[in-house]
Amino acid sequence: LQQAGQSRRAVVAGSLATAAGIVASFWALALLAIGARAAGEFIGWGVQFQNPTFVTFLTLVVVLFSLNLWGLFEVPLPAALARAGSVDGGEGVAGHFATGLFATLMATPCSAPFLGTAVGFGLSQSGAVILATFTAIGLGMSLPYLLLAAFPRSLAWLPKPGEWMIQLKVVMGFLLSGAAVWLLYVLASQVAPERLAFIEGGLLLVALTVWATHTAQRKGRRHAAQAAVVAAVLATLYLSAGAPPATAGAVETAGIIPWTEFDRGRAEALATEGTLVFVDVTADWCFTCKANERLVLETEQIAAAFEEHGVVPMRADWTNRNEEIATLLAEHGRYSIPFYLLYRPGKQPFLFPELLTKRVVLDAVSGGRGSHDS
Repeated sequence: LQQAGQSRRAVVAGSLATAAGIVASFWALALLAIGARAAGEFIGWGVQFQNPTFVTFLTLVVVLFSLNLWGLFEVPLPAALARAGSVDGGEGVAGHFATGLFATLMATPCSAPFLGTAVGFGLSQSGAVILATFTAIGLGMSLPYLLLAAFPRSLAWLPKPGEWMIQLKVVMGFLLSGAAVWLLYVLASQVAPERLAFIEGGLLLVALTVWATHTAQRKGRRHAAQAAVVAAVLATLYLSAGAPPATAGAVETAGIIPWTEFDRGRAEALATEGTLVFVDVTADWCFTCKANERLVLETEQIAAAFEEHGVVPMRADWTNRNEEIATLLAEHGRYSIPFYLLYRPGKQPFLFPELLTKRVVLDAVSGGRGSHDS
């Protein structure tokens, strides 16, 4: 919409630069995955959320973007970089490229439900296949920009820029602030309560400093105010660095199914003795996991089936790094969660799809066979 008044050349150049930023960021992720696997590390989609410093950093980004959408904060590139590759006086391609990089960063936590299977397959293959998989994902995400570059006149079909865009930005700011609340919920399972309170205080300090900056800019003290914002951001990140993990407690049993903590040895022993064991590998940062739990697992129908067939329900919490769970996933060729497994007497474990349905759970528990039997 902001490009609507620019020339055809500027629209094409900006769209291609944004698409290049998206693809480049996925190439970077692919190279990191290849390097980590070569070093013997377990790799998976979404495991970066096990790092409290990363979660804190992403929360900071979301909060700053919210303040930006509310008109209190701008994220300008250095003047020389912003003008680099400028076409017909418009924004430089470097700025559009940076937009693509940020778009990928913001989209990562939302993509697991749709990319889990594809990424899991790619990560289990050779380096060339990993690179090809991530390239395809990058091209898919950048497709709207590529279409705009191919058909720049399609901008004429969109609503004209106007006052309504400002109001829409405010609404989007509130949605992003909701994402910050969710990230703090994830962080609550990763750091001690005292440390979390300090991080939340740091975020409040960032917001207060941004407001002060917005006021100071009107009085010509821009550079001092910007330095204060940087100091507040660094202080908040410092509070999360090396944060001690939250004290491990009992598995949450607020639902109708009496979950117990996952113990692989006990699960395999129970299966040998003739007992079915259902394993739910979940994490606080996995939105799909929570949806499956609320809509499928924590229902009267599934609870009754578990009770009828004597199923022992175990929950493996992968919010924080756990080598036993990582090994379990790798052994079954999975590199992302949610992951569900049913230990069965005298048979290989039954592997469920990432998106659960009541029917597939009931069929597996009652002894039925489906396309996901392994």
